[in-house]
Amino acid sequence: MSKRIKYVVAIVLKSKRNSDEFLVVKRPDDDPDLGGAWGFPAATLKPGELPEDGARRICREKLNCTAEPARFLGLMFQKRNSYDIFLMDIEMELTDGQPDVHAANTEHTAYVDQKWSADPLDLMPSARHGSCCSSIFLTDRGLLDRGDWIASLEGSDKVS
Repeated sequence: MSKRIKYVVAIVLKSKRNSDEFLVVKRPDDDPDLGGAWGFPAATLKPGELPEDGARRICREKLNCTAEPARFLGLMFQKRNSYDIFLMDIEMELTDGQPDVHAANTEHTAYVDQKWSADPLDLMPSARHGSCCSSIFLTDRGLLDRGDWIASLEGSDKVS
């Protein structure tokens, strides 16, 4: 029996006031995938949904703001215990409102905290535990080599 495949988009939301800053969000402690970790907002694409439309949906549903795609950062494949994942990062430019995870209107992962950061190394702990979105971002910034990516979490108790 083959595992299901998830196609996921994560967004790197850039600050209007400081082009070096980006928004990171904290997953709830009981999240089965990287509980308590800081990373980027993400969502599984709906059938037929284009990645940039999924990225806009993340802003509306999970951050209560609007943004437009600016740049494709990368794509990663990873084997997980109960599914396989293709995840891509898209850099977004904030166009209206201020992100607020507490105002989220989502049926899926609701983040518990957020912060603006100018330090990419804030994401190294989650990358070391298998976070695709953090790994792509750090690779784009020249801080992580693709050879260091965790390609499979099958058999791991870190991510299901």
